[in-house]
Amino acid sequence: MNCVRKVTISAATVEEALKMAQQEYGLLEGEFDYTVIDKGSRGFFGFMARDAVVEVRFKNAYYERRLKEFVERILQKLGPSEVKVSSIGRKFTVELRGGALKEWTNNHRDVIAAIQHLATIFVNRVSDTKLSVELDVEQLKEKRRKTLNETVEQAISKVKKGSKKVVLEPMSAGERRIIHELVKKHKNLRSYSIGVEPYRRVVIEYCPNGDEQN
Repeated sequence: MNCVRKVTISAATVEEALKMAQQEYGLLEGEFDYTVIDKGSRGFFGFMARDAVVEVRFKNAYYERRLKEFVERILQKLGPSEVKVSSIGRKFTVELRGGALKEWTNNHRDVIAAIQHLATIFVNRVSDTKLSVELDVEQLKEKRRKTLNETVEQAISKVKKGSKKVVLEPMSAGERRIIHELVKKHKNLRSYSIGVEPYRRVVIEYCPNGDEQN
């Protein structure tokens, strides 16, 4: 069961506690589980009355919906588009299709990286644990991986020919991980990241130990 946040709610009855949780956090049916900690008691003629207490656990479905709504609001000016959100554990993938997204993305890759960064900030503000978000426009992820592979090979070639180090263009956290994985395959080289999001870059340089950082 995926659960990235849980809250404890008290009310006169279990039913009222669940309604309070739904209203306060905008939870829909199917987006949470709960455990009754204390059923509560009406007491005896009002004496010794005790509130019910429930622990409400947020499912990934809640964050998937919130992410979908957030990204749709950002993209509404680009025309009709399809936003699909899925998740595995604490990693969320947002797939974008339709409209002028493909052409727009090719010319504004830095903006897509910024949207991904904003989406990550948004979802983590309503979570108790760290979540990651990755955007994939028109299934360009695999094509981008091939481009990154070519970029790494060119950078490595420069380093081997005498360049002290090569600093790549700003990339998302997911793309930087791909770069690090590719560099790991080469001896006497290492990669690490510099800068702040969403302009964080990967540096590839000669290093006998070949250490890698994200």
